[in-house]
Amino acid sequence: MIPKKLVVIGLDAPVPKKIYELALKGELPNLKKLIEGGVYFKNCLTPYPTITPPNWTTIVTGAWIGTHGITCFSMHKPGMPLNETYPAFDSRDCTAEYIWQAAERVGKRTIIINWPTTWPPTFKKGVQIGGAGLSVNELRCGIPRGESFRISVCGAQLFTTEDIPLATLIKLVPASGWKNLEEEGEFLEARLPLEYNHARYTYQEPREWWLLVKRDWSFVIVAPEKDVNKAFCKLGPGEWSDTIEYVFKSEKKEIRGAFKFKLLKLSPNEVSLFMTPIGALDPEELPSYPKEIGEKVLEAVKESIPIPPHSVFRALNLGWIDVDTWLECIDMEHVWLAEAVVWLMKNTDWDLFFMHAHCPDWAYHAFMNKVEPLVTKDKEELEKYRRAEVGFYKSLDRMIGRILSAVDLNETLVIITSDLGAKPSLYPRPVITEILAKAGLLSYKVDEKTGEKVVDWGNTLAYPQRSAYIYVNLKGRDPHGIVDPKDYDSVRDRVIKALYDYTDPETGLKPILFALKKEDARIIGLYGDRIGDIVYALDPRFKGEHGTFLPPGELGEGSLKGLLIMAGPGIKKGEVLERTCWLTDIVPTVCHLMELPVPKHAEGGILYQALENPNGKMEELKRLREEYNALKEKYERLKRAFEADSYLTHKYE
Repeated sequence: MIPKKLVVIGLDAPVPKKIYELALKGELPNLKKLIEGGVYFKNCLTPYPTITPPNWTTIVTGAWIGTHGITCFSMHKPGMPLNETYPAFDSRDCTAEYIWQAAERVGKRTIIINWPTTWPPTFKKGVQIGGAGLSVNELRCGIPRGESFRISVCGAQLFTTEDIPLATLIKLVPASGWKNLEEEGEFLEARLPLEYNHARYTYQEPREWWLLVKRDWSFVIVAPEKDVNKAFCKLGPGEWSDTIEYVFKSEKKEIRGAFKFKLLKLSPNEVSLFMTPIGALDPEELPSYPKEIGEKVLEAVKESIPIPPHSVFRALNLGWIDVDTWLECIDMEHVWLAEAVVWLMKNTDWDLFFMHAHCPDWAYHAFMNKVEPLVTKDKEELEKYRRAEVGFYKSLDRMIGRILSAVDLNETLVIITSDLGAKPSLYPRPVITEILAKAGLLSYKVDEKTGEKVVDWGNTLAYPQRSAYIYVNLKGRDPHGIVDPKDYDSVRDRVIKALYDYTDPETGLKPILFALKKEDARIIGLYGDRIGDIVYALDPRFKGEHGTFLPPGELGEGSLKGLLIMAGPGIKKGEVLERTCWLTDIVPTVCHLMELPVPKHAEGGILYQALENPNGKMEELKRLREEYNALKEKYERLKRAFEADSYLTHKYE
């Protein structure tokens, strides 16, 4: 049976073996059902470097990084200064055909939700929400150079009477001037200044809100002004508000946003009020195609908030919120994503569906070492963050279950995959700029105007860039180039020697796993003018959850392997596949099973060992040829008989 639909759900940087173990234990029932009813790939490898934009692009093109041209988390192109990059989230930088473009050639329609590096849209008749960042309400393409991301309104904020890192300190004073305050007793008040961190616009209103605190520490009221009748919410300790909508005024436009408050602590010793990131409900702020689809989704999905959740992970790391509050915030995003998907599936015409959820990546960047026994010896802390880890996987599993409830699994090919995995860190990361400087390859000077230490390009032969690249400061190519092309190879030799010669002073280990000249990096799928002159990788014991580490790498309970589960028509059931596969193999396998055109630049292979009948297409072709030959023979007999009959009756027409 040929699958009628395709559902691809991507999870960013999960640890596949942990998902497998939790699923089999029954903690992740929806993923367990897929594993038991399909194929789990034990050794799925990802392209290098192990970074988000390149690998998500590989999944949906079937092409290696050198072919599709998205070479790291940030982009660098020839002619740009070596110390300048920009976020790699613009689909126009992709030089390979996406699977939905190939499918559109035969009339197939695709839904895309939050798939990195797919904005602006690359089809004509599909539906897309997000793709310009890591969450639907976050922007990483088209923003000013030097910035990593922007959001429409603002990230999370903690208002507190205590000195907590990066929180907004508030001061309680006797309340005065409040309207419609009928409650008896003493009250305190505090200004709640809004910080608009990472905002896309400069906001003029509101600049502050108000907090009213009952002096017996039983409840608070949060209001946009000193009027109880206009209050956002009344909260007791530990309570969440309902979803609040409000209009924020910037210098350019008004934006309707949605958010929630949670009263974390309320006592004479501490008052702490948490505000979630504010998700824009303005269709123009939600990347969507066609434009009207964003408005329809925002109107239809009221169960949760399309929050830009990056700052929620930061809030956990800073100690603003506890694990339970963090998990509640995580669920807000996953519920919104799931409900948006279900609505689109039920209300639009589609054949292929692709969605990405970024939670595991942000979580492991926040606390990977805290769930790793090799690093964390405090059992209480270990258990606390393991609860967070299991909790976010459960949230994702519920999201997957809700999405799959909207499709007929008997006719749908389902793929759960990831761009990469994550690992702990045992030792500090080597500083590549220092290695090059000590080898006389990179030089600094003090800027006379600012007094800051800057690169002395006139004396710099090589410069490290992004996760895994080092560039020769080449004359004729780079704006500050000083290396004559005839010295290009000798400088590269010096760089590679400096990397290999370096010994970590703390451990005595050699951190550099390999260093390759760019022409030799083709063996790992890297080539073209968008990669560095040298490609290097680090020993996985050194700092970093992923990026400068090879995809097979495992350390402690972490793993950099990719997640891949396939289930549906044509796929084996209950199989754990040991063979090595690559993310490049997903698209060719999908096209083989669904009889879709293969994208023009796809380079992977078909995963025959996962198929119920690997020779099915060949057998079908053989049968059709035999049927054709039999029909052809019948036709020839009829033709001969007709001609003979014509001669007998002297009919020659």
